Amino acid sequence: MRNDAALTPEYRVFCLRTATHTAPEPIFLYMKGFGRTVDVNCYFWLAQGNGRNVLVDTGMGGDYPGRLTESARRSEASFPVGDGEDTLSQLARHGLRPENIDVVILTHLHYDHIANVQLFENAEIVVNRKGWEAARNPIHPVFDVFPKDVLDYMATRMKAQLRLAADEETIAPGIDVLWTGGHTRCSQAVKLQTAKGKVVLTGDVAYLYENLMSEHPIGLGVSLYESVDALRRLKREGDIVLPGHDKEILERYPGGVIV
Repeated sequence: MRNDAALTPEYRVFCLRTATHTAPEPIFLYMKGFGRTVDVNCYFWLAQGNGRNVLVDTGMGGDYPGRLTESARRSEASFPVGDGEDTLSQLARHGLRPENIDVVILTHLHYDHIANVQLFENAEIVVNRKGWEAARNPIHPVFDVFPKDVLDYMATRMKAQLRLAADEETIAPGIDVLWTGGHTRCSQAVKLQTAKGKVVLTGDVAYLYENLMSEHPIGLGVSLYESVDALRRLKREGDIVLPGHDKEILERYPGGVIV
């Protein structure tokens, strides 16, 4: 009898911290914690397996030719990048350079998740299709919150690399994307097959473990209903479910080694 599970590639998954951030608690937990703040980390992720190097989001920081600085000046004051936590340094720790990355999956198009996308000239860049269109053509100024210089670069210089994904799509064997909405129109989660089962990277539809545990929606988004639906679904989909910004990830998984 054929064992399809045995044929599915398994990936190792690493959590890479790229910055820190502090914000009011109601941003992370809807209508909760007024007057309090929460300290979080910003992450990107490396998955390796089946001869592929895959990044989920791109990290921030770094000093390299061609860096897009307009958004960096506006954003990185709020998202300070620690010494050695810029994208190039984090990749180097794993013996990698940008040209070694085969696929970059973007959980959504906010600056702290796509800041260094231009580094990856050899990679397929995966964005949710309807979310990409919504970000490029916002229906109201309140939704125009994405870094225009980065999106313009992607739309022109990286057009041939863009893969506009369906709401549910297999990107490569053992790697799937699932549209979540909730946080942004372009929000998608990533599901990876590993030796310990399915690892789900939620993106920012869950900032914290508390969002997942209590199914409490985030406070910064486009739909509370989509957020709750996504939290419930992603808990069913994954054996290990990792929120987008919780500092506890590096306490649970020392060195950022998930599996």
